[in-house]
Amino acid sequence: MIAIIAGTGDLPLEACKNFLQSQRPFFVVSLFPEQNLTGLQEVIQNRAEIIAQECYKPGKILALLKEKKTTHLLFIGKVDKNNLLKHLKFDWLAIKLLASLMYRSDKAIMEKLLDELRTHGIEVIKQNEVLQSLLVPPGVLTGKLTSELEQNIAMGMASATAIAHADIGQTVIIKDKMVIAVEAIEGTDACIKRGIQLGNGGIVVCKTARLDQNKKFDLPTLGPASLTDIKKGEISAIAWSSSHTLIANLETFTAQAQELGITLVSVK
Repeated sequence: MIAIIAGTGDLPLEACKNFLQSQRPFFVVSLFPEQNLTGLQEVIQNRAEIIAQECYKPGKILALLKEKKTTHLLFIGKVDKNNLLKHLKFDWLAIKLLASLMYRSDKAIMEKLLDELRTHGIEVIKQNEVLQSLLVPPGVLTGKLTSELEQNIAMGMASATAIAHADIGQTVIIKDKMVIAVEAIEGTDACIKRGIQLGNGGIVVCKTARLDQNKKFDLPTLGPASLTDIKKGEISAIAWSSSHTLIANLETFTAQAQELGITLVSVK
């Protein structure tokens, strides 16, 4: 049995569609039912079970996985790390995992969780294996790649790779060959909005991952949600690593970018 641990965003819906199409048996654990339960129900339509469970109760989730005789698991969708800063009642497994870590980086937390799952005979599936169709080949999708944009993108991708390796974030905002904003715990969309404010529009968004990125979790993601409330002229270009970034709803994302005059570039 396969379990989908569903965070927020469109990717859990895409994963469910994939499993339904391939007729692979699965169930879904919705970590944020107030945000994604309706969407999951619309996609699944009673063809698989959906169970709501708080993200900060991994012990309960593990018990559920064992009860369902889970052999494979897919982590997909956003889980806001800000939850670690809230006054939540973590269960025994969350406390155990966090207490064993010297640093609470995304990579450290997830790799410790993967180790714990492995001791219970549960293997985690790579995100790109399920959502391979969401990786966009290198090239310019819309807009025009000028020399100035190329230079800003080259700088931004190098900077984004550096912060990804430091496990700080995956997104860097560039303008006029200057780093305007760096993503940390706030997430990509908040980083973009801060970059727009600081750069007074015309920014270049660059997103990538570590070269040794574990594709079982936290692959960078972009999509229509990243352009919510964006006005024309605020973003000049968005660039991402072609082999490490999932693009949700590519057709909608591209259409939005065209309307906003944004150049989209998938970088090799």
